[in-house]
Amino acid sequence: MSLSKILTKYSNNSGALVYVNTYDFPVGKTIAAADDEFLYIITFEDSKNLEKHFETLSKELSCKFIESENKVLQKLKTELSDYFDCKLKKFTVPIKTFGSDFQKDVWNKLLELPYGSTQTYGDLAKAMGRPASHSRAVGAACGANSLPIVVPCHRIVASGSKGGYSSGVDRKSKLIELEKSFR
Repeated sequence: MSLSKILTKYSNNSGALVYVNTYDFPVGKTIAAADDEFLYIITFEDSKNLEKHFETLSKELSCKFIESENKVLQKLKTELSDYFDCKLKKFTVPIKTFGSDFQKDVWNKLLELPYGSTQTYGDLAKAMGRPASHSRAVGAACGANSLPIVVPCHRIVASGSKGGYSSGVDRKSKLIELEKSFR
């Protein structure tokens, strides 16, 4: 479904405004959504979760989506440009996530991962005080992340391989390589 159709489908005309804009970056076209306080979505236009992210945001905020830019999205654009130019290692754009307590715990742990590093799903589960057998649940939480790159789920890999990525393993590999080249 096209972005315009998704925004129409999930917009509440009497709700708070959420601004949506698209940007072209070296790993593909990204779509971002933010109100005047927080960034809620940054994802790729070909992400399998694109519609789900907007559906969730609509349910949580009962918002009206408009295709425009605001200060939060301008900050994101600047930070993403700096990230892809190897000038930024940690994002400061204010974010807010919606998910289960476990998902939020995973996403918060992802924010602690050092730039240019990778960790396995099992190691992240252990770092959260859970057994390595929770690695599938960690993977599912990474897959539900509505803020890839900013909340760096690309830094989580499977033992012996890159593992999955909701926007494609090739894109995940490019992000990992970009960070390794700038350490």
